[in-house]
Amino acid sequence: MSDYTAIAGVSRSIRRLLQDRMESPVDVTIAPPDVEISGMTGKRLNLYLFKISENGFLKNQEIPGQGHPGSYGHPPLSLDLHYLLTAHGSKDTAADGDLEAQQILGDAMRVLHDFPMITPSLHEDDDDTKPRILDTSLVGEFERVKLVLQPMSLEDLSKLWAAMPEANFRRSVAYHVSVVQIESQRARRYPRPVGEPQEGGPRVHAISFRSPRVEEIRVVRQDDADEKERPYPYARIGDTLVIRGSNFTSESARVLLGSVEASATVKDTRIEVVVPDDAELQPGPQPVQVVLDVKMGEPPETHMGFTSNLSVFMLVPHVAQLDTSTPGTLSITGTRLFDDDSKCMALVGKKVINATDYTAKTATQIAFAIPTGLDSGDHAVRVRVHGAESIDIKELTIP
Repeated sequence: MSDYTAIAGVSRSIRRLLQDRMESPVDVTIAPPDVEISGMTGKRLNLYLFKISENGFLKNQEIPGQGHPGSYGHPPLSLDLHYLLTAHGSKDTAADGDLEAQQILGDAMRVLHDFPMITPSLHEDDDDTKPRILDTSLVGEFERVKLVLQPMSLEDLSKLWAAMPEANFRRSVAYHVSVVQIESQRARRYPRPVGEPQEGGPRVHAISFRSPRVEEIRVVRQDDADEKERPYPYARIGDTLVIRGSNFTSESARVLLGSVEASATVKDTRIEVVVPDDAELQPGPQPVQVVLDVKMGEPPETHMGFTSNLSVFMLVPHVAQLDTSTPGTLSITGTRLFDDDSKCMALVGKKVINATDYTAKTATQIAFAIPTGLDSGDHAVRVRVHGAESIDIKELTIP
């Protein structure tokens, strides 16, 4: 649990998030709005903690899973933080001096809207090898750092700025951050035992464990030379799913894609799994679940132990190549292009060709007559199976 450094840790986390995700990087300062920052001129964004309040919902509550049920503890101090976000332009005396400050403020508000919760999985530049955006004093906390835009009337803002007589009123917004918990340093008290347990008798062995949790699924496409992680979970056979979450580390970690067990590379907060070419995996939504097995008994036997929450990715057809070597016929090769039990179709530009018109139809190849009435030029070719449409864009050129 966090100590007295947690409040400053929240401020550092917000500053690091803004510096990492704003489109037009600026200096982010943490200071009262009415002071001049030594050695700094020009545009900047200022973060000011103007109010701290106790969270009434968590007052006198222990953190779930921590503390002894028979002890007389001292619950953590649960706090809500209130920040004032103020933008400064390069020159206040210019004719359009306020426009630059408005753009900086809009950029910062967009970042806090896109990331309303700062989780341990967020890293600088979206690179797991780089430092976390969340401050080290807050890693492992039960409560997450959540940011909400706080409505404030003009009167409320005027009162706030009026309390700083040396400061000129500037455009600013307020944010409410919750919940930050600071552990009590007072010693716990425990009740005295009633007596010693009798010798022998049954023994209960409990395994302390935190279940795995899937928070996000991303996709690295097989033909992407940059191996860019795409945030939209639309994948083809052979693409790599990147599963992000927590509590994945285990020698017995498995990944289930529907009913199919897939080979995976497992780290504590990240799993990489290549979508296998298994007949059970057909186009459409596919559930994803992480399973950690446990071994029990003598000799030890493996049993399904802890399962994560269910997440979903969309399996789509893969259009690999177009072939027009046979006059008047378009042949498409790839994966999951046809399924007997699903509604299938191909789209050439705005023309729709139903599966009943296919002259060849297998999972890896379909063929049909090139539709008439197409204008000369390039036409996008796509394939749809069971409502899942290919993400590949192949162009058919009509002379």
